[in-house]
Amino acid sequence: MGQMVSIRKALLSSVILLTLLPMLTAVALSVVMFHLDTSKRIRLENKRVAQTVATAVELFLSRPVILLQHIRDDVEHYATSRHAGGGFGTLDTIMQSTMAIDPLFESVLLIDAAGRPAGAAGPEAMPSENVVKKQNFLDSELFKKVTTDKRIVWSEPFVSLRSGESVVSIGMPWKGGMIVGTMNLSYLCKMVEPTRTSLNAYAFIVSPEGRLLAHPDRALVGEKEAFISIPQITSGLHGTSGTYAFTLTGRKVIGTVLPFDHNDWVIVSVHDKEQSFAALYRLERLLALLAVAVLAAALFFAYRRVAKITAPVRAMSHASRKLAGGEIVPASGTFSAYSEIHELYENFQKMSAAVSQREQALQERNEELALTEKELRNQVAAYWRTNDELVAEKVKLESILASMGEGLSIQDRNYRVVLQNDAHRKLVGNAVGKYCYEAYNHNSAVCKDCPLRLAMEDGGDHVRVRHVAIGGKEFFFEITASPLRNAQEEVVGGIEVVRDVTSRVKADQEIRRLNEELDDRVRERTAELEMVNRELESFSYSVSHDLRAPLRHISSFSQILENDYAAGLDSEGRHYLSRIIAGCSKMELLIDDLLGLARVTRRELRMTRVNLSRIVNAIAVSLREREPERRASFRVEDDLEAYGDERLLEVLLSNLVGNAWKYAAQKPETVVEFGCLTLDARPVYFIRDNGAGFDMNYADKLFAPFQRLHGTEFDGTGIGLAIAQRVVHRHGGRIWAEAVEGEGATFYFTLGREEARLQAAAEG
Repeated sequence: MGQMVSIRKALLSSVILLTLLPMLTAVALSVVMFHLDTSKRIRLENKRVAQTVATAVELFLSRPVILLQHIRDDVEHYATSRHAGGGFGTLDTIMQSTMAIDPLFESVLLIDAAGRPAGAAGPEAMPSENVVKKQNFLDSELFKKVTTDKRIVWSEPFVSLRSGESVVSIGMPWKGGMIVGTMNLSYLCKMVEPTRTSLNAYAFIVSPEGRLLAHPDRALVGEKEAFISIPQITSGLHGTSGTYAFTLTGRKVIGTVLPFDHNDWVIVSVHDKEQSFAALYRLERLLALLAVAVLAAALFFAYRRVAKITAPVRAMSHASRKLAGGEIVPASGTFSAYSEIHELYENFQKMSAAVSQREQALQERNEELALTEKELRNQVAAYWRTNDELVAEKVKLESILASMGEGLSIQDRNYRVVLQNDAHRKLVGNAVGKYCYEAYNHNSAVCKDCPLRLAMEDGGDHVRVRHVAIGGKEFFFEITASPLRNAQEEVVGGIEVVRDVTSRVKADQEIRRLNEELDDRVRERTAELEMVNRELESFSYSVSHDLRAPLRHISSFSQILENDYAAGLDSEGRHYLSRIIAGCSKMELLIDDLLGLARVTRRELRMTRVNLSRIVNAIAVSLREREPERRASFRVEDDLEAYGDERLLEVLLSNLVGNAWKYAAQKPETVVEFGCLTLDARPVYFIRDNGAGFDMNYADKLFAPFQRLHGTEFDGTGIGLAIAQRVVHRHGGRIWAEAVEGEGATFYFTLGREEARLQAAAEG
């Protein structure tokens, strides 16, 4: 419903609208008609003035043209007669005599084809012959136009050096040059002076470059006003005529632009717009005052009339407020002179009596309703308490369902889904209102092995893994079904919890496939290893029998030579013999190391708990006994144990501790340390020395057989660290080293089988 408005305001606004709108319309139409009529009159007057001035100017301009033609004809006749031998006066005399007939020109010049004066005439004397010879009109714009276009040309206005007034020149072709006459612009000004009127209307003539040729104010003639920047005048200079409204010297005018037919000038006739429309503006102000007076009178009359009409209505409104407040409204005789309002008042009185009777009946009814309301309030309060409890339980249930990572659905006895959480909706889509077998497999009946059917039949929990195709993709769902019971312990439906185990099932399938492939690879690898072991056994046999026998012969004969014939050899021979014996000894050590490397590779592991600290201490005692003169200290962490083959671990530690002892021999005191630290939750054993160290750039060659990072200053065959690496790899670990040249080295190793055993023990 819209905003309420009083009757008085509505009537007043209607009267104002009906009075003001026609009056304003009439005034606006009158003003528009006056504007159009005035504009039309000014335009016609401008056009008439421009045409009159243009006609007069064109008639006048024929006079200088004819006079200049007479002078040209007389000069040409004189030149022809002189050439025939006749005797006549000079050119100046001929020109002067012709100008005496009509003194229109201030001066006349004859310019030959070279641009030099050939003769001159005028009121003043001709310049001296030397001065004339020095003048040249080749660069004159007028000379160029006349000789180029071969027609009569008018120049731009300029100030005469003889008279000091504004003049204009007219040029006419003559024997490759021109004859030119200079005329005062006062003749043209006299033609436009009558156009000035009391309404500030006048006409003026503009040259192609925008200079004033004629103007009622002669002081402006020759000046270059901003006419060339006015688009309407510029159009007239290009041959377009018309009447326009534009701004001239800071005032708004209505002007007619009319180009001349025989030259490039334009005549402009203008009326000052403000002066021309002054009477119309006065009329508009008068009409506005009249409209205000009429509106004020109409408003006064309307206010008085509306107040009289609405007075009874306001009185009845006051009475109705009293009646609404419970007061008694007395009846009145003639309430209003208007029959409609009086009839409305009588109906109001009848309604007032009926309202009083209704009020008494309502009071009795209200007492009855008050008792009913009290009872209802108690029932509503109990209802809201119950509703709040149900809402709280619903919020809890929704929160629990939303937080579940598994999909959950509740179904009735007919297997129709009545509730599902977000996780269940993401797995199978929106299934509320559908049967479970439609949502999962799009079947038409319940599945035979449906876990929910079994749960509702026997009342127990059932778990099944179902293969389901949804949206063209295959899924594996683990479904746990339980019965749903009511307060009487009757089964009214079932609850399904669905987990997406697709990745787990596919991972199991992949693991089984990989295990089958692994079994095949293990069988192939085992066969290869058996072949390698047989080759290693053959190699070991060859080394131990085929190489040792010749080596023993060389060593035995060398010993005999040294014992029996050493006296017959010189010092160089004895040196060579000692080198042979040393080489044999080194070869035996190398064969022993190779056999040891082979044994490490094919030896069967016997895994037990091994005390590494005890082995390192035993190796330290042996090394001290071998070289009792060396200052040495061993720092061994107590009770370090590992799970592995004791014999191979002893070989590992013997090589590592022996290396540390060997490469620290040149230090004043040998320091060897054995300990354990933890990296990434794994035990890492280390052996550190303060020996010679090595360059870490060659660390990749450290464990390769026969690769040595030092020279002959340290003994060795280059097999020891390769054996140590084989032992660590047999135990499933890894070995590496860190060192600084001249400061010592640290060897780290792990035992992977030890970790596996510890993990198995922890799981057990």
